[in-house]
Amino acid sequence: MPVSLSFLSQQAASWQDLTPSVHWAQSHQRAPQFEWKRRIYDYELLYVRQGVIKVNLGGESLVVSAGIIILLPAGIQHEIEIISKPNASMLGIHFDFFGELKASRDEDIIVDEKQPLEHDFCTMPIIDAQPLFTFQTLPLPPTGLILMEAIIHEWTQQKLGFQLACRGLLLHLFAQLIRLQTENKRILHPKYEANLIQLVQALDIGYAEKWTTTRMANYLNVHEDYMTKLFKDRMGISPVKYLNSNRHAAAKLLLRETDEQIEAIARMVGYEDIHYFSRVFRQRESMTAFQYRRFSQL
Repeated sequence: MPVSLSFLSQQAASWQDLTPSVHWAQSHQRAPQFEWKRRIYDYELLYVRQGVIKVNLGGESLVVSAGIIILLPAGIQHEIEIISKPNASMLGIHFDFFGELKASRDEDIIVDEKQPLEHDFCTMPIIDAQPLFTFQTLPLPPTGLILMEAIIHEWTQQKLGFQLACRGLLLHLFAQLIRLQTENKRILHPKYEANLIQLVQALDIGYAEKWTTTRMANYLNVHEDYMTKLFKDRMGISPVKYLNSNRHAAAKLLLRETDEQIEAIARMVGYEDIHYFSRVFRQRESMTAFQYRRFSQL
């Protein structure tokens, strides 16, 4: 997307100056009749997990589909409309970069236009003569989604030290987004955009199904090798790695939030071989699925 973001408040900074705070982090679903128009004091990263939304940001209209993350800046009016049926599923994280905003309720984040607090708008860091974030939207790879889910988990549980955990995870997410915005120079041929979005959505929803590269290529009606290239250009990761990351993220969620047996979880997320699932899980997490479950319950 072309860069046309503006920021009410900017501040020269170094990487070491970044001390972000999370003010709100949730996953949520909204139906088409739900719309909101507002300004916020902090920043929000909004990821569309499923469905499509329309965002008017500072007078520019953007259609944001599944697999895409959008940055909503402090002080810039945004309007969001759900255009997919029956709903859209999203992940949202409100934050600042310097621990500026002391937010304990929604009213501390959302601007009351009758009494706006002009000095409360959070600051965008300027590092190496440019804003830290220059993107409007980016395709978010599964590694970024895993970080967002981990932040939401910490924020929701609010166990001892959750603020530290959220800060560390958020800094990791910042690093990923900075790299992505630098690498995201490739322009995909518009002929394949709609079909690629459908494929991404299918992998998001149907990760437990049996997938082959042939089935994936059928979404675009191209050769498997060319499909892989187009997908990687669009999402920054191969379709097989994207699928496996979705399965891994789903497995971690089930391990944290259910008492299902590990073998059953492996089948639920698309692995027929429990030994293969166990090996892949340990490679990704440097611990077994059993150890991960115990660790997440501490």
